[in-house]
Amino acid sequence: MADKVLIVGHKNPDNDAISAAIALAYFENELARQEGREVEYEAVRLGPLPPETDWNLEENGITEPRLIESVGAGDKVIIVDHSEYGQAVDGLKDAELVGIVDHHRLGDVTTAAPLYVTMRPWGSSATVVTSIFRQYGIEIPVDIAHVLLSAILTDTVIQKSPTATPHDAMQIAYLEDITGKERVSFGQELFRCRGREDEIDIKRFVEADSKEFTVAGKTVLIAQHETVDFPAAMEREQEARERMRSLIDQHGYDFVLLMVTDILEEGSNFLVEGNHEVPDKVFGIDSSEAVWMPGVLSRKKQVAAPLLEV
Repeated sequence: MADKVLIVGHKNPDNDAISAAIALAYFENELARQEGREVEYEAVRLGPLPPETDWNLEENGITEPRLIESVGAGDKVIIVDHSEYGQAVDGLKDAELVGIVDHHRLGDVTTAAPLYVTMRPWGSSATVVTSIFRQYGIEIPVDIAHVLLSAILTDTVIQKSPTATPHDAMQIAYLEDITGKERVSFGQELFRCRGREDEIDIKRFVEADSKEFTVAGKTVLIAQHETVDFPAAMEREQEARERMRSLIDQHGYDFVLLMVTDILEEGSNFLVEGNHEVPDKVFGIDSSEAVWMPGVLSRKKQVAAPLLEV
């Protein structure tokens, strides 16, 4: 019986977390086949599919990853798009972590044994996975290329985010050649999959792309809602704030910060509930009301990073 390795992104998975896991599982299975190793790699997920991921997988005939809640003793795991226990699958400390593929800061995950780690300060974990395919000379099928390209485009906001790098542009061009897609039109198509702002469930509006962080010794939630219809999104402000306050009550967050990001105008409104002291000090704002932050598109680089320096 072949060994089994689960490949999983973070909680509240975004397109990059799920897509990178799918593509990495294909790569690892193909590499194992070429090397004659008896091992099976399976992409799994920790939450619902983002609408653009759901659409893209269906368009390309790819089965969605299996939903899991936890891992444990005896499980072998590779994590993608994160390296922090607060964002990771429950039970990870009891499982055997055998690899990390990521594009964020190095978090608090530790192991007793050596492991494979590939981390690059690029715009997307899918960029890192694409580079791994090319490094090993393994051909990327058209369906997997669509998955990778979609993730790079959504994570870099169609190359508008300050996290976007020349490496992302290089891999996008490579994947465009395989898929026949053009980055801007395909990226806009992906973002439109998220649906009308007035139809989105408020839980998904606030939490679909959210991550926990430890800031000044306290746990906070930083969420992001990206939109091509900013006025309609901001009409949901009071609903969003009610949901944010309920999350503070449920989980004891020091504060919840929601970025409502206008992709077209390239900026974000900051909505803050809870303790305003730290975000106000770090960003030099008064967040008692929504605050427009021009040019702020990246949670990782422009929001989480300065907060984590506190």
